[in-house]
Amino acid sequence: MILVEKIFNPLITFHNRRIFKCLHSLNIKKFLDIGAHKGEFLENMLKIEKIKSFYAFEPQKKLFNELKARFSKNENVTLFNFAMDEKIGTKRIRINKLDMTSSLAEFNENSIYLKVKNFLTHSRSNYIDEYEVQTKTVDEIFKNINLQNTLIKIDVEGFEMNVIKGSKMKLKEVSFVLVENLFGNHYKNNNFSDIKKYLFQHNFIISKKFTFPTMHFQDVLFKKI
Repeated sequence: MILVEKIFNPLITFHNRRIFKCLHSLNIKKFLDIGAHKGEFLENMLKIEKIKSFYAFEPQKKLFNELKARFSKNENVTLFNFAMDEKIGTKRIRINKLDMTSSLAEFNENSIYLKVKNFLTHSRSNYIDEYEVQTKTVDEIFKNINLQNTLIKIDVEGFEMNVIKGSKMKLKEVSFVLVENLFGNHYKNNNFSDIKKYLFQHNFIISKKFTFPTMHFQDVLFKKI
């Protein structure tokens, strides 16, 4: 674990605790964790007894192995080692030294945030490795699974819109979407206003916003009306 992670982990715990307090009161039966990382969010969602089915997606090889070690014996959890996109195919994922910020999105090389992050992590570039991963869509994976009373959490570092577009049909069933809103211009072609517009068009409204303590991003909860 690098120093930056040691600093951020307590803040992440505090931030997520606020989110879980809100989610406990919602009528959620299924949970899709898109960008599951090491399962930090999933672990807490498993404590909500009313949720019976959990689906976790993580394309990073190393992190997926950690997910398997932690959750593969839980019969209510299904793990997927690929990325979610708007199309079925392959994409290249760029692995950041701070692995929670690895992404399929194209980096904005002029981003001040990325320059600061590289300085803090002692990195010379925005990624230390890259490789090809398989991509699927929510519509394809869940075409025969009803997603009523479902929460989709999307934390994919600037690739959120791609995931949402790949969920076009299943959004008719989904009740809640929790999506990360990055402040700044870290990635190209990443505009949260486009996400809002798309979800509004699919009968969602913003229910609550959770701003991270360092004020560099929010998690925004949308609910079906």
